[in-house]
Amino acid sequence: MKRKVGLNHLRLSVALSMLAAVSIILGKYLAFNVGEYLRFSLENLPTLFAGAVWGPVAAALVAAVADLVGSLMVGYAINPIITLGAVALGVVSGTSFRLTRRMRTLPRVAIAVLLGHLCGSVLIKSLGLTVFYGTDFSVIVGWRLLNYLAVGAIEGAVLFSLLSSKAVLRAAKYLTEGRGSAVGMSYKAAIEYIHGVSWTFCKPGLDRIRELCEGLGSPQRKLKFIHVAGTNGKGSFSSMTASILAKAGYRVGLFTSPYVLRFNERIQINGVPIPDATLAKITERVRPIADAMADKPTEFELITAIGFEYFAAEGVDVVVLEAGLGGRLDSTNIIESPLLSVITGISLDHTAILGDTEEKIAAEKAGIIKEGSPVLFGGEWGSCYEIISAVARERGSACHITERDKIFMREADLSGTVFDYKSYTGTRISLLGLYQPYNAATVLEAVEILKSRGLKISREAVYEGLASAVWHARFEIIGRSPLFIFDGAHNPEGIFEAVRSIKHYFGGKRVYIISGVLRDKDYGYIAGRLSEVAERVFTVTPSNPRALTAEEYRDAIISRGADAVACESIEEAIRLSFAAAEDGRAVICLGSLYTYGEVIEILNKE
Repeated sequence: MKRKVGLNHLRLSVALSMLAAVSIILGKYLAFNVGEYLRFSLENLPTLFAGAVWGPVAAALVAAVADLVGSLMVGYAINPIITLGAVALGVVSGTSFRLTRRMRTLPRVAIAVLLGHLCGSVLIKSLGLTVFYGTDFSVIVGWRLLNYLAVGAIEGAVLFSLLSSKAVLRAAKYLTEGRGSAVGMSYKAAIEYIHGVSWTFCKPGLDRIRELCEGLGSPQRKLKFIHVAGTNGKGSFSSMTASILAKAGYRVGLFTSPYVLRFNERIQINGVPIPDATLAKITERVRPIADAMADKPTEFELITAIGFEYFAAEGVDVVVLEAGLGGRLDSTNIIESPLLSVITGISLDHTAILGDTEEKIAAEKAGIIKEGSPVLFGGEWGSCYEIISAVARERGSACHITERDKIFMREADLSGTVFDYKSYTGTRISLLGLYQPYNAATVLEAVEILKSRGLKISREAVYEGLASAVWHARFEIIGRSPLFIFDGAHNPEGIFEAVRSIKHYFGGKRVYIISGVLRDKDYGYIAGRLSEVAERVFTVTPSNPRALTAEEYRDAIISRGADAVACESIEEAIRLSFAAAEDGRAVICLGSLYTYGEVIEILNKE
């Protein structure tokens, strides 16, 4: 590890030396004077770049080395006040970039360049010229101000272009973090720590996450949130909303659970998962705070704190924050005054924790409603809505509902869905499943509320965001020969919607199904619904202590009048179903999202 740290420091030292060399070339060999006072040079551009990427210390080093070495190379006498001015430019601009992280890139660049030049190039360097050469300070300040307004505009345009390049920023990040490993803690060590067995369960409550976040400086208080809870549809809603906001020009954080292929998917900015090295670096910062707590945080509380810290450090404009379980006592619920709270829908799930009726579950989900912040319910009118709206009234929050009767389906096949909702006509979504237009309609309702809360979202951004949104493992086509679809349906409502979609897309033709369930789910109901569309069900035993065995599940399905075969593994189920699908039928895999990664791995191996 020490060798890795040293290598990263060496890379950064070389990079800063190269920037200093470029500054010398630009300032000492490619500059030119106009008249007695004006001098056009882009020598400060490398210093400004170092400040934007690595901060004020790196910028100061580039400026100092460039000024001192450059003066010696061309035979100039070293003027310490001029050197101080160069260093001040780096410190001020670098500090400005740090303080304006939440601002959009162009204003950040303009502010940093202006303040850096005003302090370093205009005031301090003018003083140096006055002291050493006897020039009139008031005269030279005026000329240099005009000079660096012009030069600064050019430097700002070039710097903005550099900072807009993902390739440039990736290269800069590699110099400080290396490939896939952070200083002090490796990615593997971070993941092992997060998944540590001693963090599996604690008493429900928000005290631990509050203490953990306070130790980090309460990063969640620096952020704006759209808070999302609900039994089903949370991930799809969050993905589509984040996609629209990104198309609208915002820098959007997305926090979801669980992941389907790789842990980093849970924490994203504009569709890009948190880098391995950054995750490790933040985990290293969180660890001593968590370890010092008398009541240790849970795994999800750790992940929540890491997400808050990452989003705050990256200065995102808004975070779409998906609750993990329930709402009232979920670790995400320490946020204050979100832009919008969303409850996508209510059905029976996690009844041992949240309650054995939909009304009890609704009360738990309603716990995310905050004083004075609007709430949107994506479910149907009824007792659950009455509970949610009552809580909203108590807290002075406007309560909205998705008007499902105003959804008009135009097209719905395996290439996508086109629907109308209120003024949004011809809306296309690529996410499959007959339930997705309901999720998308809730997104459209959310857009209108967010616009009233000050966000600028054009209709073009809405249409483009919905059409391009991607959310894996939700009625997703993952193979074509045979047609192979994965859907994360694992509870009664999810199975109901999956069966409805199968009937629609395949016109009554039966399909082969791979499925596994947990014993605490209503597997009798699930077996009955699957029997409506299954030519044969290949049952598996999920990797979970609460799993219903493949044999027990097979017997439940057979008792409902359908054919079923118990399989020893997912791999065997895929092999047998693919062999059966030579008759042209589709294969549908239904179950926990955690199964998705295993299925993809098997397909890739085959």
